[in-house]
Parts: sequence; C-alpha cells; structure tokens
Amino acid sequence: MSSREFVDHYEVLEVSPNASFATVERVFRYLAKKHHPDLTADSDPNLFTKLVEAFETLRDPHSRAAYDRSYEREKQAQAQLVGSANAAGDDCIERYKLLSVMYAQRKRNFKKPGIGLGTLENMVPFPPETVAFHLWYFREKGWIGREESGQLSISAAGVDQIESMNQAAVTSHLRLEHSPERISVMQSA
Repeated sequence: MSSREFVDHYEVLEVSPNASFATVERVFRYLAKKHHPDLTADSDPNLFTKLVEAFETLRDPHSRAAYDRSYEREKQAQAQLVGSANAAGDDCIERYKLLSVMYAQRKRNFKKPGIGLGTLENMVPFPPETVAFHLWYFREKGWIGREESGQLSISAAGVDQIESMNQAAVTSHLRLEHSPERISVMQSA
C-alpha cells in the first residue's frame, strides 16, 4: 500500500473479507453496471473508479493477500483507537496525578518549582506518549509553563485548577458522607 489513506476495498464492494473470488466478481459486475458513468446519468465517477480499483486488487490472489495484510493492520489500528477512546475516562485521573505532582513541587520549592520532563516521566506510571499528551493539554490551558532552566512548572491557573479539582472531590465525599442512605445505614448499625 502507498502512503495515501487506507481504502477498505471490501466495504467499497460491499462484501465480506471472507468472500470468495466468485462472489467478489459477481458483486463487482452488479455494482459496476449500476454505477457505470456511461450507463447512468446520476453516477459518481469517483465511486466507479473505487469499484474498479477494489476489484483489481481483490481479483488477483497475490495482490489480495498483500492487501489482506494491510487490511488486518488497519483493523488492529482501528481497534486500538477504539480501545483508547474507551479509556478516555482514565485521562482525568492521569491529569490530576500529573498536575498534583507539579503542584507539590511548586509548594515544596517555590524558588525552584520546575521539574524536568525525564524526572516527571519517571515519577508517574504512564507511558511517555500519555505524559506528552497531558503536558500539551496543560500548556494549551495555560496550567503549566517553562522555567528559565527549561523545566516545567505549574502556573497560577494550574494551581487554581488543581484546587478546584480537590474542592470538587471534597464536596463529593462530603455529599456521600451525609447522604440520607448512608446516615440510615449508620444509624441501623
């Protein structure tokens, strides 16, 4: 495959990746007749070109085998993307931990509040790509900056953010502590 965007030839031809050559050929002939620019006035030449390209790729056993390898890699990449999207809820916790470390460093040593990227990556159990993503987010929000030394440090806006996150957690905890269900459970014990 070239460096251009991946095209799902099975989807273009509306067949399963397990379809036999006979099925691929039959469906191609039907769709080609239906979408041929010379046969229908409202046809889409781009769709017809995609149909021909898909058929040319899938009709030859060698090119189909090579395409199937690319197809599997693309499906795996899509599955990883979906998995990452499903784990997006973890991002809040990761951001909280990273910002908390930077907050603690600022409180610990106000005159030298910076943390090096390597040190930060070693302090948290996240992959470097995750740390880089969150640091980008923090910079875009104005929650961190760079010291003259090049190290990263939390800004006043970052301090406000971590304190608001802490306040929300405390409020939520207090609400749970004083909920009618919890009080009735505690009274019956």
